Amino acid sequence: MFRAQRPHTAQLTPWEGDGPVSGVALLLPGGFIRSRRGPLRLAELGLQGLTAELTDRGRPHGLAVHLLRYRHGGWNGADADTAVDTRWALEELDRRYPGVPVVLIGNSLGGRAAFWCAGHPNVVGVAGLAPWLPTGDRVDQLAGRRVLIVHGTADHSAANAAQSLEYALRAREVAPDLARYEVPGGSHYLVRQSADINALITDFTLTALGAEAAPLAAGAVCTRLPVRA
Repeated sequence: MFRAQRPHTAQLTPWEGDGPVSGVALLLPGGFIRSRRGPLRLAELGLQGLTAELTDRGRPHGLAVHLLRYRHGGWNGADADTAVDTRWALEELDRRYPGVPVVLIGNSLGGRAAFWCAGHPNVVGVAGLAPWLPTGDRVDQLAGRRVLIVHGTADHSAANAAQSLEYALRAREVAPDLARYEVPGGSHYLVRQSADINALITDFTLTALGAEAAPLAAGAVCTRLPVRA
């Protein structure tokens, strides 16, 4: 007997903390341009280091860190499934933590979803790690938000550095508090530079939420990634 499959539903990983929440970091992993399969677990694992740093440094500031598990592993054209799930997650976070500010942090495919959904009223900052930002994607939703883009100069994937540079140049017209860092010779995956990138994104997140103040090169679109001693 044929049994109908249960529809996939998006999920948020649980917050591993207690006490009042004063800010949220929502991590959006990568995936495929087209895929109806479930979320790409390898992409989720690739954000473990960043999740750990955000959790450790954000704990004293009441930062709740969540990762979104999509219904599907792909964007899927006009369906924009990754963005649909991100909007769901933002509404769910607002239900759990009413009015609490959110920073969206998207990797690759998740980067596009982060920038698409940055206009949500609770979003105060958006960070893209090797984000997929096709030519023509709108930028007006970034007005009033802090923006960070990190990209390797040797990223020749569909989410390439040339596109994120073009996007950043347009976006800073509406989001002058924008910083874009380049990783010389860095590929799409940026594994070797992950420690420095995790520190930079955590600095950005805590600054956007008003928890810490960190010097970021706002307004610059070709700054080299700072390497920590």
